[in-house]
Amino acid sequence: MSSPFEPYPVALVHRLIEPGPTVLITTAGEEWPTVMTNGFNMSVRHDGLLAVIVGRWDSTYESLRRKRECVVAVPGSDLIGTAVDVGNSSSADVNKWERFGLTPRPASVIGAPLIAECVANIECVVEDDSLVDAYGLWVLRAEAAWRYPEHEAPEFHHRGDGTFSENGALHDMRDRMTRWQYLS
Repeated sequence: MSSPFEPYPVALVHRLIEPGPTVLITTAGEEWPTVMTNGFNMSVRHDGLLAVIVGRWDSTYESLRRKRECVVAVPGSDLIGTAVDVGNSSSADVNKWERFGLTPRPASVIGAPLIAECVANIECVVEDDSLVDAYGLWVLRAEAAWRYPEHEAPEFHHRGDGTFSENGALHDMRDRMTRWQYLS
């Protein structure tokens, strides 16, 4: 009996279960605030816990380790090119804010800046770093969050291999969410 499926490389399964929107992460750096592009992130719980992968290979890593706080900023699809360019450079070498025309705004709780051009900004502190050495996984607690309701560009997702997708049409299924209605 034939199958409609074909083998898929295990090393690429992240492309099948893309974790969350592409985000920009800011920290309070030494010379200027760092900003990095991040495609490996997720919600952990409904109470404001998030997780991001930031490894030693990123200049943001040392700042996050030292300051223990960051902003997770959600850019709209109008910033896809900027996000790729930010990801292709290092905050250790260049002030990405100036180079890519990003506008820092003061956060309310932490020292890292918000990004004015983004759809949303989440001020976070490190909740748990016990998995950082093994996996680069930081568990963050949201302390404050901001969104720009009039921003029309949808979030976007990195699908691997240099391709991105935008969030599509919304499907309102709240009336069917009988078991978890309080979460919708």
